[in-house]
Amino acid sequence: MKIILQNYLNLNRILFSNSYTKSDVINEMIKVSRDNGKVDDVERFKKALLRRESLMSTGIGYGVAIPHVKLDLVDEFFITVFIHKKGVDWESLDNKPAHLIFLIAGPENQQEKYLRILAKLTQIIKSPEKRQKLLDFKTKYEVYEIFKDV
Repeated sequence: MKIILQNYLNLNRILFSNSYTKSDVINEMIKVSRDNGKVDDVERFKKALLRRESLMSTGIGYGVAIPHVKLDLVDEFFITVFIHKKGVDWESLDNKPAHLIFLIAGPENQQEKYLRILAKLTQIIKSPEKRQKLLDFKTKYEVYEIFKDV
């Protein structure tokens, strides 16, 4: 099974955010996901996402957070991308703000696919040059294109 990250994105789920708090960013991500037909039961989705965050912050460091949720109400995997130029406190492992926030959501019974998507996303995250490019981009299309070959 070949995973191409661009297949899990669309331009409407790539946002440049100015939200002040982690909670605000999560609410924005949920709204965008709902508005794009990916989430029907917003309350259940949000509850699952917050439950996951309460276990351990998904702020992995390097200015990156990867909130994620697997639920039966999500039919297929999708990624929502937030770029936060100023950074938002995500209670990250390195205590630094998150600038790149990738929400991954999908069906709960597809762990292997989730891990493959996460591994592909990690290829971008681990590159300081690609992280900086994402922060420097001005358009959704530029962000979308960086995921084409990954």
